[in-house]
Amino acid sequence: MYLWRGRALVLGVDSDSTPHAHHALQLSLALEGAFRLTLPDSSSRMATAALFLPGQPHRLAANGALMAHLFIDPGQRSLADWRRDEIPAALPADLLVALRAAWHTPLALTACEPLVAQWQDAWLPGFDRAPILDSRIAQALALLAEEGELTAEYLADTLQLSQSRFSHLFSQHTGLPFRRYVLWMRLLAAVAQLGRGGNLTTAAHAAGFADLAHMSRVFHATFGVVPSTLSRVAIVAA
Repeated sequence: MYLWRGRALVLGVDSDSTPHAHHALQLSLALEGAFRLTLPDSSSRMATAALFLPGQPHRLAANGALMAHLFIDPGQRSLADWRRDEIPAALPADLLVALRAAWHTPLALTACEPLVAQWQDAWLPGFDRAPILDSRIAQALALLAEEGELTAEYLADTLQLSQSRFSHLFSQHTGLPFRRYVLWMRLLAAVAQLGRGGNLTTAAHAAGFADLAHMSRVFHATFGVVPSTLSRVAIVAA
């Protein structure tokens, strides 16, 4: 796992997940083999590529395939241009080779960044220039990224909004209630803590969870696997 602020690249032979949904845009690709994709309507098919929008429930069964997943925090960008069901375009052969190599031999984050940028440009052209829906919520997200956890009351006061108005705008433009977004931030902080050498228990406490059991419940509902899966993953974090 290669982890930056707002993005994560995960490479490996996946096991099955349970149905789940999360805040990130998820780009999934079989580097070798194929995976079974199941959607909420119970339709199921074999696939080699898929793109999931924030909040879109899904389940993946890799069947031993070598997988690459790119998770991107959308902030509150408009995603209208990518709300479609077509299969993402095939990636260039040299990029596929480079992603396989990044699994076999871990790279520095700086060496992985061009791979992530190339994949994002292929499947989400123009994403970084997508419209921001509300400048006030953009400011709130920037403050959260810079300062860590802040209260909804503090952010509402900073933006000169009532707490109820702030909560409404935040949910409307990020797709998550403020409390759930804070849990999302805590999960990412816990994964980063693991990358710095912590264990699951210390990572859970450092990220602000009450205990490991609390983090495990949130992690499983968010990613469809238990957090102990991360003990088998080499994490390279910024």
